[in-house]
Amino acid sequence: MIIYMDLLILENFIVNKFLLYLTAQTVKVKIKQFDITLSAFIGSLYILVMFYDKKGYFISIYFKILLALVMTYITFRKKNLLFNIKTTIIFILYTMLLAGLCVFIEMNKNNNPIEGTAVIYNFSYKKLMLSLMIIYLVINRLLAFIKDRRDSNCYLYDVDIVLRSSKTKVKAFLDTGNELVEPVTNLPVIVVQEDIFKDIDIKDYSNFYIPYKVVNGAGGRLRAIKPECIKIYKEEQIEEKDALIAFSNEKLSDTGDYQALLSRGIL
Repeated sequence: MIIYMDLLILENFIVNKFLLYLTAQTVKVKIKQFDITLSAFIGSLYILVMFYDKKGYFISIYFKILLALVMTYITFRKKNLLFNIKTTIIFILYTMLLAGLCVFIEMNKNNNPIEGTAVIYNFSYKKLMLSLMIIYLVINRLLAFIKDRRDSNCYLYDVDIVLRSSKTKVKAFLDTGNELVEPVTNLPVIVVQEDIFKDIDIKDYSNFYIPYKVVNGAGGRLRAIKPECIKIYKEEQIEEKDALIAFSNEKLSDTGDYQALLSRGIL
């Protein structure tokens, strides 16, 4: 029998990723694509043990359980021991269920057909199951992407930044966790990409320096100016607000969906 090792590793990788996805959806925990991919790849390499571990040290049930525990830990990155044990048990149960299904199909696919029915011979059930797993993974990611885009659009606003001699329109994202205000005037602060104003002269405006701190404890100060006003478009209404514009030299959206962040207090 000829075994193509690369195809064998690829098939195991697909199966592992499929089972880890099912486990994540069962415990309702959001996971990172890099983590689940790394975990599935490490699990797929275990097939090499069957060929190179001649004495069978690493094919015992205890090592397989340990491997499952490592895979679930890499996928979820949780330090809670009970959570890791629970997800490992779920992952193993899904693995056993899939293995039992494969055995059932293999034992019954060569049964004599009922007279008068059409039969397709030499049909690969393994390829069918792998195809279904791939379709599931693709659809799952597609639906997650569509949901994220739909949810994000609910927090996007058109904003006009009115200066003395110009008006700049930007897309702004309402950051519900952002409570940034200027401590003296108590005005809300809108963080805007600095390159939006690269062709606009703002040297005549007084500078404010806004202290800030992020979740991981890092902080600093943002330079800001006070425009004439801010106009926020909400459906068919336009709300005029007083606010400060702080500048960020980094891109705020990787996909370019927005160029500004609204604080919660501005709406």
